[in-house]
Amino acid sequence: MSFIPRFKLYNVGDSLIYTFPYVQYTNAPRSVKSLVEIKSQRGKGSIIIDGGDDNWDLIIRFLITGEDYEEITSKIATLESTIQLNTPYVLRIDKTDSTYFEYKVKRISAIEYSESLRNGEGIQECTLTLRVNSW
Repeated sequence: MSFIPRFKLYNVGDSLIYTFPYVQYTNAPRSVKSLVEIKSQRGKGSIIIDGGDDNWDLIIRFLITGEDYEEITSKIATLESTIQLNTPYVLRIDKTDSTYFEYKVKRISAIEYSESLRNGEGIQECTLTLRVNSW
């Protein structure tokens, strides 16, 4: 059986609060390091030091499925109430069964729902944008 990465959201107390179903796209993993260059006053070189991690927007596009429209709207309501705006979370993306990427994130905007997939087939596409290194 092959490994399927899981995207899991934890609260600051390290309790699992949401597992993203059927992730279709993400721009993670990514690490944005800022560098600071200090130049010599005499113009004979410079040193470069680590300036820390910059903020960046992590996008997760995933599908919510259900038997009917009522079940999907119920899952959307749960999603909206679980992942609050401007609240600190930890997102873990499994690399293997025992290793993962981990990001400190906050939701910074409304969750987007594609109208084209509300087609009675029991599928709704959702796009969530999280700000990494925001707390």
